[in-house]
Amino acid sequence: MEKKDDAIKEEEEGRFAAEDIFRYFRLGIFIILMLLLLVATFQFYFFAMDAISKLFKSEYWSLVRAGFAACVIAVVIYFLRAVIIKEK
Repeated sequence: MEKKDDAIKEEEEGRFAAEDIFRYFRLGIFIILMLLLLVATFQFYFFAMDAISKLFKSEYWSLVRAGFAACVIAVVIYFLRAVIIKEK
């Protein structure tokens, strides 16, 4: 009987360890995505300012970079939303 209790305890400890690893993995992904969002936000701001200054000169490279940064922000927010919803 005691061996069954020990086996059940070991199984529960293994399950909790796996859940902790998965939780830390998701936390790590969340932190990486937040850093990526931070970088993309700063890039978007500076490229948008540069794009506005070049809008009247017919040089649109900054518009493309700002659009790309905006797309990155949208994708990161989508993934963060998915991570937050799964955590609840």
